[in-house]
Amino acid sequence: MLSPPTASLPRLFLPRQTLFKILLALLPSFLSDRLFPDHKPTYRVHPTSYLDGLRGIASIIVFFCHYTENNFSALTPSHGLNVDRPSSFIQLPYFRIIFSGRPMVHIFFVISGFALSYKPIKALHARDLDKCYTALASSTFRRAFRLFGPCVVSTFMVLCLRQTGYLGPAQETLMEEVWKWKGAVFHQITWGWDWDRDLKPAYDIHLWTIPIEFAHSMLLFMVVLMLSRVKLHVRMGSVLGLMGYCLMCGKWAGFEFLAGLFLAEVFVLKQEGKKQKEWEGEREGTKEGGMVMGPGMLVKGLQVVMILVGLFIGGWPNRSADKTPGISWFLERTPLPFAEMDHLAPQKFWFGLSAVCTVWAVGELDFLRRFFEGGLAQYCGRISYAIYIMHGPVMDTIQASILGHVDIPARGKPGDANFKEALPAAGVKGFFGVKTPTQITLSWFFGMWMIGPFVFWAADVFWRVVDNRIVDWGKRLENWCLDEDTGPSPRSQGYSVAA
Repeated sequence: MLSPPTASLPRLFLPRQTLFKILLALLPSFLSDRLFPDHKPTYRVHPTSYLDGLRGIASIIVFFCHYTENNFSALTPSHGLNVDRPSSFIQLPYFRIIFSGRPMVHIFFVISGFALSYKPIKALHARDLDKCYTALASSTFRRAFRLFGPCVVSTFMVLCLRQTGYLGPAQETLMEEVWKWKGAVFHQITWGWDWDRDLKPAYDIHLWTIPIEFAHSMLLFMVVLMLSRVKLHVRMGSVLGLMGYCLMCGKWAGFEFLAGLFLAEVFVLKQEGKKQKEWEGEREGTKEGGMVMGPGMLVKGLQVVMILVGLFIGGWPNRSADKTPGISWFLERTPLPFAEMDHLAPQKFWFGLSAVCTVWAVGELDFLRRFFEGGLAQYCGRISYAIYIMHGPVMDTIQASILGHVDIPARGKPGDANFKEALPAAGVKGFFGVKTPTQITLSWFFGMWMIGPFVFWAADVFWRVVDNRIVDWGKRLENWCLDEDTGPSPRSQGYSVAA
């Protein structure tokens, strides 16, 4: 156990407290918390903590997905469908979920719908409209800061890496690059009302989900506000109707956010039922009064089946779905309009359904809930947004030098303008090879474990230095802007953005 250094430092260095803060910032939080426990923040498990854990694990799978697609594309087809080589065992159903990042995006959206609507819905069940409206106003005010602020910083970091040559030779002057970056931020990342026109934002293509997240957060807030004064059965029926309407229009993201709202309502009802049974048990003085019987074995079995089916659907390949056993069955039963929109639309329909079932089942199955409430999953949940934002820039910076390549023969004839010398094997690919299934699997595995620590370190630092500070600045700005005559501030009532 260490404490801040007390010995005086030479004056040509920074003040010791400043150096100590820099050290804390650069150390991963799981190390700094152990070395300097006096500065360790406290985290408590709350009723919806499993959602944070699920989001954290999903963000890691997104990183694995982009790592695999960018560097080991031969592993992405379904097992047995490689054209030029035998398949690896990790291409089999269920194994391939480890690098299937696309269904994880749909889980993100369901979780966001749940987390953003949980406190307003809880306030409605407590018959406290003022608290509901305060929560909605607070979340709406801060949502742009929460989503866009970290992206503005991360894309500017990419701009700097481009200009300094770490991502290849600079293609534009600094002013041209800044102007291009401004266009990407204004028109591709922060403008959420035309999100389906361009899904490839410059500087970090992985941020295509951010305008979708923002636009549908606003839709969610509007729906909660619209239904805040109606009866419970009218509200739940209306949400189900809107979910169906979104599916009929082919709007999968709207369906997923509203499904999260519906699950939040179901969760609050379940919590109220538990409290009622506990109260009745205490009043009757029975020993078993505080215990709540879970769903029957039939429902538990159904939830396990949902998880298993969701994991199978999660392995849906980006190509040759019609040739993949099992997946082709779902493809043939994809309803309109998803069946005719584009070649990826059918998977989005099934990913959306399985995401809703997964989020619900994880909260109901005790063994899964305990896992996602565990320390590892909760840590991943805390840095999940930072992982999502930082994994792309980190991979672009280091993956080529770490993974390397196999032997590259000379191309052309000496003396020709297009002649290129032979390159010897280098890096992980050069050491293990990529020709046989065993070789490519070993290269994939060890490359991931070499790049992963850099991604986690960068995400951890970004989370504490950028992400958390932007969230705090958003809270401060909101409290500074508030009209004190309108009632208590959101901070005084403990509101925070959970997604």
